[in-house]
Amino acid sequence: ALGALLLIVVAAHAHHFKGLPHFNYFENYPQIPQEEFLGQAGDYEFSLVLYDFQGLKKEDLQMPDDARLYLVAYDLRQDRVYSGAALLEILDGGKPVLTARKERAEEENIYALHGALLPEGSYALRVTLLEGEQVQALIPFALSSQKVRWGRWVTAGLVGLVVAAAVGARRARVVQDRKKARI
Repeated sequence: ALGALLLIVVAAHAHHFKGLPHFNYFENYPQIPQEEFLGQAGDYEFSLVLYDFQGLKKEDLQMPDDARLYLVAYDLRQDRVYSGAALLEILDGGKPVLTARKERAEEENIYALHGALLPEGSYALRVTLLEGEQVQALIPFALSSQKVRWGRWVTAGLVGLVVAAAVGARRARVVQDRKKARI
């Protein structure tokens, strides 16, 4: 039994989940990005995973604006992953800022692209599948630094409501006390 267990452990190897190498699954690997952006064009469905070092202090990084994009193109009609030639373009406001032509998908049928993306951009990935009939999809995405932190806004709003209620209750008591004093 111990030999079989050791054989299984030795046989375990690193693999990729949505473009990132890991040995385990979500609960034990918090670096796995939580954001996935989807797109569809023709018979293809696209899954774009963005890893821009969310959760890390940008000032501690050597390349703070570096972002990594991992794309999988799935042919819905043929029920298989596309792995042929593709043109990947990162657009900022509709203008290309980074372009890469991939002759085929990389490891595990994933197309990888990385480069510096500034936090104030309006980004989308334009994917053109070059084999067969050319299919093109546009997948808008947002960096983690561009997301609205709703928790802060909701908390500030609730604090504002509590303060307004407290001030209103205080004024109402003062008015009641003045009415009683006049009687």
